[in-house]
Amino acid sequence: MNTFWVTFYSYKGGVGRTMALANVAAMLAKDGRRVLLIDFDLEAPGLDEFEGLGCSKGYPGVVEYVAEYLASGKAPPIASFVRECVPASTHLRGKLWFMPSGKKDQQYNRDRARINWTELYDKYDGERFIENWKADVERTYAPDYVLVDSRTGLTDVGGICTLHLPQLVVLLYSLNGQNIHGIAGVARAITKAANTRPPQLLTVASPVPPTIREKTGLLQERLDLAEKELGVKPHCQIHYDPRVAIKEQIVIWEEIDPIISELSRWNPSAASVRGLGSGLAREYTLLREKIVEYDVRGLDFLIKETGRAIEELDDERANEAVEALKRDYPDRPECYYQIAQVSRAFGRIDAVEAALRKAIEVDPFYSPASVELVGLLRVKKRYNEAITVCQARLNAVQDRVDSKVENSLRSDLGQLCMTAGEYEEAAKVYEPLPRRASKEEGDVQLLANAFNYAEARRRAGQPVPTTELKEIIALYERGAATEGVGSAVARLNHMQAMHIPYALLGNADRSRQLLQQVLELAAAVSPRERVFSVLAYTEIPADQFVQQTREMLEALNTGKLWDGTALPPA
Repeated sequence: MNTFWVTFYSYKGGVGRTMALANVAAMLAKDGRRVLLIDFDLEAPGLDEFEGLGCSKGYPGVVEYVAEYLASGKAPPIASFVRECVPASTHLRGKLWFMPSGKKDQQYNRDRARINWTELYDKYDGERFIENWKADVERTYAPDYVLVDSRTGLTDVGGICTLHLPQLVVLLYSLNGQNIHGIAGVARAITKAANTRPPQLLTVASPVPPTIREKTGLLQERLDLAEKELGVKPHCQIHYDPRVAIKEQIVIWEEIDPIISELSRWNPSAASVRGLGSGLAREYTLLREKIVEYDVRGLDFLIKETGRAIEELDDERANEAVEALKRDYPDRPECYYQIAQVSRAFGRIDAVEAALRKAIEVDPFYSPASVELVGLLRVKKRYNEAITVCQARLNAVQDRVDSKVENSLRSDLGQLCMTAGEYEEAAKVYEPLPRRASKEEGDVQLLANAFNYAEARRRAGQPVPTTELKEIIALYERGAATEGVGSAVARLNHMQAMHIPYALLGNADRSRQLLQQVLELAAAVSPRERVFSVLAYTEIPADQFVQQTREMLEALNTGKLWDGTALPPA
């Protein structure tokens, strides 16, 4: 285990420093990282105002911890000054702890005023005290990241936060002269500090006004000045958003789909490619990724190292990264997921499934391993095992994720049940899915939900009311998946599937027309292209799909569906 210490510092207030720290912490914890927050802004503490984080108020923290050390000469156990955060509205795969500034009562103010930080170092062996503080945090909580919210300005506390505690300092500054010149001076002081190993620096311009970028103009002039003074362009920009001036918000949890957020940990481009959330959410996501890049020892580094070794076909390097993961992170699902990736890349196929199962055993909420294992079992046609894995995943996320995520998992599970011929179970899985139009659901998904639920019951021998079949056709005909919409592969699936409700309602002519259109459109598709077949409820090569469609058409001509279901007269 290697802890990465990061301080968020600003020369002046009002730049969104605490907001940025809180949202980065939220993302890391949501993605399975162990994160500990320290509110070192003793005069104006604010981290506990982020209700979304679930941080408790009124408990002793930094001030009481230091005061007790000064009074006794011995650092007290860190556990008395740290509380676990329990957000009410979201599930964390990781952990989130909080060491507040302190109780913020009258005694807090007296203790804070009495602490002389210079004297702490000169008379009370402050350097060793800080090192022991860090060691106690790492020993007690084993965090992946410690994020420190520092006081603004040029202070002794600011010096501790920017020189002694961190391995990385995130320097946030607005684009006025005071901020630019002030933060540049702090950056130079950090870089040139004597008798220390200077922390790395990551610069963030914040808040950047939402004006149109031009090659000339005031905004560009200020950015150029900041680059000149700091010697580097801002690594990140966070633009002004009026919400941050009104309420302490964890915008990340509100705006980024949990599954995509999770996937972005092993595919960092996922978030940027899909354009998730607001501009503010995307900018915090980029800041999180930049911070992770600076950590060259921890879990995220080993994950990246494994990926690089796979890309370069370096088996030895990959195995070294895997051994480090097993040594330092045997309790993390990411460890075994990376073992699965290395095993696949270097031909150790038998080890892939075992590693994926181990990842799920460690954390059933970890979706990449579940998704990949289900895919592997599906390819091997071990559908009942895939159903078990998918059901376990659904059980793990229920009441912990957005309803859209749960619905997506239900759709996947229902499809597996249909492929395996477990039609009654499929009907139970599909039943809770929305099937009528609403503002939240698009017609295509509603059509899929309604069709799948009806088809599962039909194949299970249960009656499907005529009214439901008519609703399915109405969804289809008002444009959800008409013959001229979507990719050729999607249209083939839609038309093949929709011949069933038309036929069941006695409209055999329309049913035949759809199947004939399938055969005509399929001529433009490669025979090896894979198309989802409603007969098999899985993807099959296009030439097999065509053969199944012909069987369906022949059955219609005898007054039946392909599975022998008798059709009503026209």
